[in-house]
Amino acid sequence: MAKVDFQITFWGVRGSMPVPGAETIKYGGNTPCVQVQIGDRLLILDAGTGIFKLGQHLMAQGKPIRGDIFISHTHWDHIQGFPFFTPAFVKCNSFSIYGLRSVNLNFEDLMKGQMEYDHFPISLDEMGSNIDFHEITFGTETQLGDGIVLRTVLNNHPGGCLSYRLDYDGRSCCYMTDTEHNARIKPDFLKFAAGADVVIYDAHFTNKEYAGFNGFPSVKGWGHSTWQEGIKLVKACDAKKLVLFHHATYRTDEEMDAIEKEAKKQYTDLIAAREGMVISL
Repeated sequence: MAKVDFQITFWGVRGSMPVPGAETIKYGGNTPCVQVQIGDRLLILDAGTGIFKLGQHLMAQGKPIRGDIFISHTHWDHIQGFPFFTPAFVKCNSFSIYGLRSVNLNFEDLMKGQMEYDHFPISLDEMGSNIDFHEITFGTETQLGDGIVLRTVLNNHPGGCLSYRLDYDGRSCCYMTDTEHNARIKPDFLKFAAGADVVIYDAHFTNKEYAGFNGFPSVKGWGHSTWQEGIKLVKACDAKKLVLFHHATYRTDEEMDAIEKEAKKQYTDLIAAREGMVISL
């Protein structure tokens, strides 16, 4: 039997807000969206502005679209592309959307909030596709069908945030963005990422930036990590490829090149995420 494809495509890799322009062409300026394609199964991690281009790509295939969308959390940069996700407006398409509830609102209401009339002219209820919402929490394991297993862990991020791990046929991908490291690596993180083929990790800051420098304050407590901590994690849990993700808004292509070069000196199986980049497992 032929081996089923397990392919990871990056459609948005930037954090906080979109930053188009001449200095972000190589790595891209769209906010988080990662497509995981396992055979015919479409799995989407976050719905930042990168999901618009993914939607255009899917529409060009000219067939009904069914997919699962996993939202790490509902901060703007991770959901702001969903109102522009063209496949969600087409009646023959269907999507299951997973995410955390907040203290005061369920997950469905959180997603609908950005499309209320004061913020957007079309409500989520007016989208034509069949959309089902599923609340999920940390520390869970879910069988998605077709042999695909989803696992979650709770991130250290204001308001709550989930990391997702997808396992299929002995291959695995961890999506670990918007999380702040602790002085020691969390035991549940070590278990979660253990042996993963790919770890997509929040490398928004450098260690120097995290501590504060040149008059800028420390960013401790902001809910983001560094590339140095990402390397510590993959080494400690015997994972394989580390993908630096959630690049800072102010980070130029030239600066990203320098970070990737420096990071590779400490861990060779490493790459900084770029829009359009594809990893096949």
